[in-house]
Amino acid sequence: MNLTDELKTSLKREYTLCSNAIIFYKKTIKEFEKKYHLTTQTFLKRFEAGQMGDEADYFDWYAFAKLLTQWRKTKSAIRPTVL
Repeated sequence: MNLTDELKTSLKREYTLCSNAIIFYKKTIKEFEKKYHLTTQTFLKRFEAGQMGDEADYFDWYAFAKLLTQWRKTKSAIRPTVL
């Protein structure tokens, strides 16, 4: 694929945005893991099974875990075009 310079610049900017988002969500998720003494994998299983309750933190944690997955997918898709 032959990309224009403008498109390459945009993809590099998006790649940086993805990287920063991943750093933010990983840091925040680590804080939840520490606070609740659970891995995110264990939390997700329990939350999706309805075993965690309705605390606002749990909904944030769930959303952040899902968003982290999406940001990683986006970064992975963009990576070949910017490297």
